[in-house]
Amino acid sequence: MKLFICTIVVIISFLSVSTIHAQQAGTSSGTYTTYIGDQLFGTDNYTLTVNADGSAQAQADVTWGPTKFRTVTKAVRNKPASFTKDTDGAPQLVIVFEAGVVKIKLPGQPDSEVKAQPTVLLENGAWHQFLFLFPQYDAARGGPQSFNAFVPSQAIPFTLTLERIDSPSFKVGSQQVATEHFRAGTSLGLGFEIWTDPAHVPLFIRVPAQHLKLVRKGSESLAEVISPPPAKPSANDPYTTEEVSFQNGEQKLVGTLTVPKSGAKPCPGVVIITGSGSQDRDGSEVANLYRLIAERLSTGGVAVLRVDDRGVGKSVPLKPGTTYRDLINDSKAAFEFLFNRPEIDRKKIALAGHSEGAETALTIAVEDPRVAAIMLLGSTSRPLDRIVFEQTLNTLALDSPVNPSDKTRYPAIVTQLEKAFRDARAEPKPTDSTTELRIYFRQHLASDPLALARRVRVPTLILNGERDDNVLPYHALELAQAMADSGNKQVLLRIFPNLTHLFTPSQRDKAVTDAQAGEVSPAFLELLQSWAASVLVRGKDGGVAPEK
Repeated sequence: MKLFICTIVVIISFLSVSTIHAQQAGTSSGTYTTYIGDQLFGTDNYTLTVNADGSAQAQADVTWGPTKFRTVTKAVRNKPASFTKDTDGAPQLVIVFEAGVVKIKLPGQPDSEVKAQPTVLLENGAWHQFLFLFPQYDAARGGPQSFNAFVPSQAIPFTLTLERIDSPSFKVGSQQVATEHFRAGTSLGLGFEIWTDPAHVPLFIRVPAQHLKLVRKGSESLAEVISPPPAKPSANDPYTTEEVSFQNGEQKLVGTLTVPKSGAKPCPGVVIITGSGSQDRDGSEVANLYRLIAERLSTGGVAVLRVDDRGVGKSVPLKPGTTYRDLINDSKAAFEFLFNRPEIDRKKIALAGHSEGAETALTIAVEDPRVAAIMLLGSTSRPLDRIVFEQTLNTLALDSPVNPSDKTRYPAIVTQLEKAFRDARAEPKPTDSTTELRIYFRQHLASDPLALARRVRVPTLILNGERDDNVLPYHALELAQAMADSGNKQVLLRIFPNLTHLFTPSQRDKAVTDAQAGEVSPAFLELLQSWAASVLVRGKDGGVAPEK
């Protein structure tokens, strides 16, 4: 089982929006479909009932990736009064909103409270929550307007800003479709765009930084006009593209192999190892990071294999009982597949790991002497539990002063993870029904990235973003220093100014637009390509010419 290390505190997408039927008394319903890249990821089927006294109730059946759940939100004059989330009919979360306090009930845990007074809720996949936001936007006043928002499952309060931008009209088929264009942003750093009809019913929502799209049923053609799908492989590409599959035991894994058309054969190869969370081969949820890396490296003369994680895309079905070691072995199987391809030079196969994938790359490089080089992208130098709490404290401190000892401000999921880490460290009793998640945590906590780094002797490229709030830049410094101190003279380190964990521009720089925030840095891709060409194609020691 994978966790979203790269977004463990803010694992939701904060996008979405819903409908506003002038909040007249009556019942309405609708469906919103979520796409990551061009892959269907979830649906939100909701029914909204508004009473004559201004109270309302919204019920939704949500599919979010492999998870299905139901939410019920009760509101008074569009402000949340209560929120429940059930899975398979069993209560998962109960929240009551009172004056300045959010009371939280989780099964098997003590009740807790968070000081907040939200006017709108946002829950991963349950986008109908914005049904209660649009009536609060003062269209007559216009301009940016701020609202108190809250993520129920994470117990995170934050500020949401909504602003009407313009009123574009789009030609869809033979019809002209009038829209209202809004821009929204959060104090947590994520921006998104919303197109509604003139009555402010959201039709299409886009989150550029996450390549995530939300489409109202019936507006699919409009969405394609506003945001055309990415171009498919072309005969003019400098590389061939082939879908491939292989096995790790009983688990089938499917991916894409890009091989340069020019240059000597056999050619060098790279296996991309994804970050934590259920990622597809392109990294559709993370700015198409993996596809862009693959295409750039293959343009520079290196074959690249990128793979759907088990249980994602075409790597299905998901075999039960997945542990971190299983995921490591998936990447080992990918390496073995590339090793046995006739067009690949067996002595020049490298690993490129992002986030959790970087730790996996370190592990495999230590265990398998055939690995020729590694690229560590947003890599951690400390075990998982340290990263989770560091992310949390960093996020809180960016918002306001925080006392590290005051864990009452920690999101509910962090409290749950803290208990999970304690359970994972405890030695299981003979009759202990140890869960796969506990095994996953135990294996992760036993892994020490710094200790692994000290044992690596192959050329290594370590890249991090200066504004990486998930893996702070000092981790890259520690890894590089540990390798250098242990005698590895083939290490290259680069910290990119103002880039995030996904190597996209950070919107902490107010000049960065929403569109720019979704674009992977060309300088990052250029350094990857030049380093791979130097080390793998030309066989140099890992140095590249300084950037101009």
